[in-house]
Amino acid sequence: MPKTHWTLGEIFPKDVVNGFPSQVFRLPVVETPSAKMCLACRGAKLLCGKPRCPILLSVEALSKSFWEAHSQTLDGFSTGVFVGRVGYPKVYVGPVMSPSDEFTDTPELWSGISFERFIELRSATLTGRREFRATDARDPPSLLQKIQEVALSTKPTSSELVLESSPVYKLYLSEEVPPFGASALYRELSVNGVSADKRLERAYYDLDLDARSAITQLYKKGVFVSSIQRALSVGLLGKARSRRLVPTRWSITAVDSVLSEQIIKKIRLNPTVSEYFVFYKQHMESTYVGFLFPDRWSFEWVEAWQPNTVWNKNQRETTLIADHEYHEGRSSYAQPGGCYYAARLAASEYLEAIGRQARVILLREIHSGYLVPLGVWSVREAIRELFKTKPLRFGGVKEAVEFGVSKTSLPLKKWCESARLLLESVKQTKLEI
Repeated sequence: MPKTHWTLGEIFPKDVVNGFPSQVFRLPVVETPSAKMCLACRGAKLLCGKPRCPILLSVEALSKSFWEAHSQTLDGFSTGVFVGRVGYPKVYVGPVMSPSDEFTDTPELWSGISFERFIELRSATLTGRREFRATDARDPPSLLQKIQEVALSTKPTSSELVLESSPVYKLYLSEEVPPFGASALYRELSVNGVSADKRLERAYYDLDLDARSAITQLYKKGVFVSSIQRALSVGLLGKARSRRLVPTRWSITAVDSVLSEQIIKKIRLNPTVSEYFVFYKQHMESTYVGFLFPDRWSFEWVEAWQPNTVWNKNQRETTLIADHEYHEGRSSYAQPGGCYYAARLAASEYLEAIGRQARVILLREIHSGYLVPLGVWSVREAIRELFKTKPLRFGGVKEAVEFGVSKTSLPLKKWCESARLLLESVKQTKLEI
């Protein structure tokens, strides 16, 4: 089996440890990048050579008018934490503050929320920024300890944040993490009413437990994936001398990857499904179609971005991006990024629950109303919801594929241009494309 992308001592990709490509090399500036380039980058790698993603900047600029001024002392509730990536191994760390405790930083509880309401609630947050070294997690100063308390809490904590500078009034947008509202440097943080998750506490005090084992054990004990991701990001997990702060976007994909790998090891031993299953669901301006075919474990994730969506601006045609793995797994980072691993986790969870293995092909068509990146949580939870629906059963690939693709606006031929496993399945039955 090839070496996994995430390893015990290395919980983020090698190619980003010392900065993203545009920070290491001088890339040529592309004034009008293609949708293919934007989908491969998604504002993270800055492949167009510009210092900031022009797409994210344009959306951030539109959001500024929604803000009202805050005083230098902010009273509210810490609903989560955020660890930045710029400047690693020095990173900005702080609480995510909300004026009320009605909305937590727990994606598992966001089911059913509308796209518009989600953006409204996330716009009301303020994220504190204070610089720490990644290794400060090994012997955390008092201020970082308070951030860790927030990460341990099972509910929003009453907090007071003393700011060092006026807030910057704009949305923070990323493909991996949920949107954040204003941000500001802070010098003091007070938290009250912390209700620590005892399972996370035990992992925190176990200084001989490596991070991978901690992630797996916490998941088996029923801890939310999002809670494990937060704990990893603020340095609560791992052996004593290995603990460090991990940028939030890296910790999210690391946990999704580690957990899905562990589950896949188990489902490879299961019998295959005996029929051809098709799942279908609409969720947050996207159409999701899932295929389970009788075969050994393999997985494919395909995204089709319609024109006038966040990563396909001013394009006349729908643009696709996809990646896959066969039974042995993969050794390189998937092209669609964190969404691939989030979807793989949700799919492997379902197969483990039914005690089967299968060829899994997941299609996502993103519609024109999808104007702001929501974070990979939306994919993970959407696929979980997809597999809660009642599947349609078919006797062969032809009927299953024709039905599933009919739920999208694209012809089969267009999907097969990027979906290698789908194309292989279609060719085996000589289905015309």
